[in-house]
Amino acid sequence: MSIAGKVYQALAAYKPLTRLLHRNGIYHGRSPDAGSYPILVYSIISDVPALSADGVEMERRVTVRLHILTKDGACEKIEDAARRVMDSLGFRRYQSTELVEKHVFVKIMDFRTGVEA
Repeated sequence: MSIAGKVYQALAAYKPLTRLLHRNGIYHGRSPDAGSYPILVYSIISDVPALSADGVEMERRVTVRLHILTKDGACEKIEDAARRVMDSLGFRRYQSTELVEKHVFVKIMDFRTGVEA
């Protein structure tokens, strides 16, 4: 199974997270229903070689980006639940930022992990 598939499966299976989202709103890449919030959008933003030996890639670093979109900016519970899921998959938070775009509050979190090639 792909990294994106594993991330989706783990996020969608974690009921404390899905209960906080509109219609269990977890999407890959972008939301097809952008009028309903809160939702979570995930994507793989980086998958780069990290370790190689004798011309063979041994390990790679994968970065997953989560966007938590809300109308009111209240995303702390969603953030905590998403971090628990990502931690359970072996990812560690790398960075986060917040922004407002077209009256929607967005919390962006990047998580990284090492994966055997």
